[in-house]
Amino acid sequence: MDKRILIISPVPTHPHTAGNRARVSMMLSSLMQMGYDVQFMHVEMEHGDVAEMQREWGESYHAAAYQKPEKNHIQRLVRKLRILVNSENRYIYAADEWWDKSVDPVIRKLNAKFKFNVVIVEYIFFSKALNLFDSSVIKMIDTHDIFSNRHKLYLQKNMKPEWYSTSEKQEAKALNRADIVIAIQNREEEFFRKLTTSKVITVGHGVTVIPPVAKNITNKILYVASQNPMNLESIRWFIDKVLVLIKKKIPDAELLLVGRICECVEASEGVVKLGVLDKLDMAYEQSDVVINPVLCGTGLKIKNVEAMGYSKALVTTPLGAEGLEDVAGEVFLVGDDENSFAANVMRVLLDRQYNEELANRAFNFTTAWNAGIMSGLKEAIES
Repeated sequence: MDKRILIISPVPTHPHTAGNRARVSMMLSSLMQMGYDVQFMHVEMEHGDVAEMQREWGESYHAAAYQKPEKNHIQRLVRKLRILVNSENRYIYAADEWWDKSVDPVIRKLNAKFKFNVVIVEYIFFSKALNLFDSSVIKMIDTHDIFSNRHKLYLQKNMKPEWYSTSEKQEAKALNRADIVIAIQNREEEFFRKLTTSKVITVGHGVTVIPPVAKNITNKILYVASQNPMNLESIRWFIDKVLVLIKKKIPDAELLLVGRICECVEASEGVVKLGVLDKLDMAYEQSDVVINPVLCGTGLKIKNVEAMGYSKALVTTPLGAEGLEDVAGEVFLVGDDENSFAANVMRVLLDRQYNEELANRAFNFTTAWNAGIMSGLKEAIES
């Protein structure tokens, strides 16, 4: 039976300035490559490059205006009381608190036209959209991340919590609307299984795979990231604690920064800000090693898989290795403090043969990784 699939997302696919955008783009392109009729509804909670998305997805691209719902008097009073009971409740949202019901008729109209067999919503806080479809439709949530008590990750690092966090009860409410819940890594699959009666599967993040190309080492270190506080804390740690150690032994080492992280990092010696790039190929071609010094967060670290897809030597932290533990130390390197992180970066800069060996391992790993993702997606859609 031919499948007609709708993907509903609060984030755009273009420009590719964040991992979640790359994830949505991957879901779309992978399903299209399998031959499915896929429509993309971007509910414009976060604005993107509409012209570029129209070029990429053609008539499959649909936009819907978004307005964050306002609370009525009773809802505001209840929220104030909850915060009085526990100040952390200011960071907790209900499952449907961000859903704009004015989008409902737009979805209904699109469904009347295409008569979808499968609907995939991105993120649990858009799960209410699944209620617009009857039991004949396979309903799926691509979770991206665990949101139960996510705010605590920020508070533990003395940072102000940002974006979305909820309770386990509310996350379970959202997950139970789906027939299939998609986790991005195995540890999160285990967590979701404890919350929901829905089927839970893991579908990692597929990436473009570029064969390795031998090049002279020029001591260029690459970091690609958005400007969120977790990324900012991570790169400041690397610059202040790790880069200084590297430059003592490799004085001409340079850190190349790409993405909106450039807007938040101060100019300093050995740091080159390339800004937001339409395509990342040039940045990866210049680099000799890619870093992800992540210190806080959950989910699969998409930038890690992306770097390996470009056949690059990668150095990350133990947190960055989550979801990829089976190949840590073999396909990429892990540093658990500034000294070991610096030592691993220097090793791949100073040993060209080892650098090329890691590049080949990364290429072979991501080739097999992509094949597994395509298989998992197809099995979920055809279930």
